[in-house]
Amino acid sequence: MPNIPLIFNSPFDSIDKNYFLKHYWQKRPCFFKKAFHSPPSYLSADELAGFSLLDDVESRLIKKSSNQQWSIEHGPFDESRFETLTESHWTLLVQSIDTWAPQTRELLSHFSFIPRWRFDDIMLSFATDQGGVGPHADNYDVFLVQGDGERRWRVGSKGVLSSNQSIIEGMCHQAEFDPIIDEVMQPGDMLYIPPETPHWGISLGESMGYSVGYRSMQTHQLLALLTESLSNDVQYQQFFTDEYRKQINQSNHLEKEIVHWAQEQLVKLSKQPQLLQQLIGQQLSCSKLGQYENNHEIKIDSLDEKTTIQLDQEVGVNWSLSNNKILLNVEGESYFFEVNTLKTIEKFCNYLPVSIKGFNFSSNDIDFPETLANLLNKGHIKLTN
Repeated sequence: MPNIPLIFNSPFDSIDKNYFLKHYWQKRPCFFKKAFHSPPSYLSADELAGFSLLDDVESRLIKKSSNQQWSIEHGPFDESRFETLTESHWTLLVQSIDTWAPQTRELLSHFSFIPRWRFDDIMLSFATDQGGVGPHADNYDVFLVQGDGERRWRVGSKGVLSSNQSIIEGMCHQAEFDPIIDEVMQPGDMLYIPPETPHWGISLGESMGYSVGYRSMQTHQLLALLTESLSNDVQYQQFFTDEYRKQINQSNHLEKEIVHWAQEQLVKLSKQPQLLQQLIGQQLSCSKLGQYENNHEIKIDSLDEKTTIQLDQEVGVNWSLSNNKILLNVEGESYFFEVNTLKTIEKFCNYLPVSIKGFNFSSNDIDFPETLANLLNKGHIKLTN
């Protein structure tokens, strides 16, 4: 086995991302000392607390009492709640801060080597001295970036989880574990933690920490997606039949034929990769907090070959090849483009400005590309010139 380091003393942007993906992504944790030259400092503790007062914002307050008992409260909170808290042993967490404070999305530029459809959200936490959420493991990949202050982080080996777990108001705490990383994170430092990896952070004084999370689709979500999408499709409304029945069944024995029928239906679906491709693409292009609000109005008759457009950073998007076409999914809707627009689509999906001419648009053409018109009318795109 090659010697694979767990600690780096160089900026994260200078690390070979192919090396990182091969040796660390979903495999083992690693720590980056001074990962970023400019530590993130997008919001103050008071500003973060302000978001936790809002109805639409998901927030939590996690405390550890003097008798070592953990508790969790869910927002929205009243401003007076913070006046009653002690000076230590609690932390405030706000999910999807990238939605509520768009400036935090700047962090995502450091992780552009991972497709955006894997991105879940950025969580921001403020912790008082000795504050934290306790020893735990997550089911997703996360980059922990230290903002203001310091936190001591201990991280165990991936997959080495204790059977001695305690569920505390929805939190699954691990028992003590043997850390392979034990570091005090200072502003600009970063930890990568893969799924099923125990970790425990404790604030040393007051501190702010950013968690950039990458979550993946689960089997039950795929099945629910298929059910919802195919419920009105006639070819998937067939009933189970039991013409085979020739003997009395008075004991309510569940016969193997109905199980075989169910298997056949699932196999039938598995043999339709283009259907699955489109459904999964649509699902993974949806914003976490629901349909992205349309902001931009573009008058199609004002466009010409010099026009450049750009997809909003908030918008979910992905693309793939399907039946010699490019399947573009934007906020849960599919659009098909010709293969010769591939380079434009790749840049467009990377949220870069692109020339409208790259979509086979020509002001001399009588037939304006209908697909492009539909996409522009959704309001997800802004003009950049």
